[in-house]
Amino acid sequence: MGAYEEAMAYALRLLGARAQSERRLREKLAARFPEEAVERVLERLKAMGYLDDQAFARSFVETHRKYGPLKLKALLRARGVPEEVAEEAVGEASVEDALRVLRRYPHRRDKAKAVRFLQGRGFPLGVALEAYRLALEEEKG
Repeated sequence: MGAYEEAMAYALRLLGARAQSERRLREKLAARFPEEAVERVLERLKAMGYLDDQAFARSFVETHRKYGPLKLKALLRARGVPEEVAEEAVGEASVEDALRVLRRYPHRRDKAKAVRFLQGRGFPLGVALEAYRLALEEEKG
């Protein structure tokens, strides 16, 4: 079996276990196989629809809804997703998303802790404050 076939089998095993960004898969393949085999495999996987950074980013965002946009973008960049693809997949910070996360936080009555919690989850300060205000209104009304 040639380098291309071995690289393809390895890439398919990796993708079968977990979705990968193109950069991350390229790094893993480059550590084991010659560059020309890696390039051929990546092109073939893209043509087959098995390697798509946009689909990977959208799926990642859907499965990590407990985080805000700032954290999601950082996590995607750490996984090798290009900046513009991460921006598109994540979108803008919404107060509704922050409120949904805050509803599950046990210390939501303590303003400082609640806002810090949301900021730690990747929500901007303005969105965190508005979500806190709405959470208080929900509890009162």
